[in-house]
Amino acid sequence: MLCLSEKECLKTKKAIAVVVLTLAYCLQGNVSVAEDSTTETEANPWQWLLGNREVVSRNVTAVGRNLDNWLAGEGIGEQSNQTYLSVRLNQQIGSRDGYHSRARIGGSLDLPRASERWRLIFESDAEELNSLEGDVLGDEVSGEGIAGLSYQQKLGERWQLSHAIGLRDRLPADPFYRFKAQHQRTLNADWSLSFRQKIWHYKTQGWGYDTDFTFNREISASKILSISSGVKYQQDRKRTEFSQILALHDTRAEFETLSYELGLLGSNRPNSRINDYFTGVRYRHALEDDWLFVEVVPQLLVSRDENWRPELRLIINLEMLFFDF
Repeated sequence: MLCLSEKECLKTKKAIAVVVLTLAYCLQGNVSVAEDSTTETEANPWQWLLGNREVVSRNVTAVGRNLDNWLAGEGIGEQSNQTYLSVRLNQQIGSRDGYHSRARIGGSLDLPRASERWRLIFESDAEELNSLEGDVLGDEVSGEGIAGLSYQQKLGERWQLSHAIGLRDRLPADPFYRFKAQHQRTLNADWSLSFRQKIWHYKTQGWGYDTDFTFNREISASKILSISSGVKYQQDRKRTEFSQILALHDTRAEFETLSYELGLLGSNRPNSRINDYFTGVRYRHALEDDWLFVEVVPQLLVSRDENWRPELRLIINLEMLFFDF
């Protein structure tokens, strides 16, 4: 049973109302209205946001282009600039933890004229500092901002590498290094493999790594079965975590997917054991073209720490992208 204060109850009711209205919009399809009462705003409920978003997008890209021009000096020719900014609002309602609301900001400043491979990056939430459980279940809680330079590199046709150096948002200065590698390979007519590796080191928290193997099988033109295995180690926590996830992804439209997930989470401390089982549905839909997305994730979680009592959770993510390319 959910026990919340009066203030938390009000927040929860507001969040539920947002969910209901969002789902109603996502599923309503085409709405017929009388011609004499149809306005541009009624035809597109996000029209009020579109103008402001375009202004911010132009300014974001202009910052990247101007910085690129300054660093390049007497550069030659015009090049497309892929600077972008992302804003992600995370809402979570749980039958035990109540209501939580978080915001996450990230982005990249593209420098195509100054350098084809270097980018300026910034993130308000460094994923590697979260636990594996937080990454898998959608708990964006680290709150550790970072900024730095990223060097992009391709190794053949299948490998993508990046090196990042920078500082964490705290005093005294906390420099870091982060390496990422991604690899994709077709195994046979039915199966493919996706591999991701991340290794990092922070001066104050030591080093860690995050490894993920995903086997994908195409069931039909729109459905893919995924089997993922993940391992994450963090030196400061002196703990290794692992995950196993089975998912079925259904692509309904260009920017609309529905995923069914079943998985488990574990760790090696105090001994190697399974700590959580979970299942859920992840619905992602583009509210407006390719820049405004909503993600609704109802979950059922049972944890060892809660004596295997089931917990119902609802996560809502609203993501907005700002770019002009």
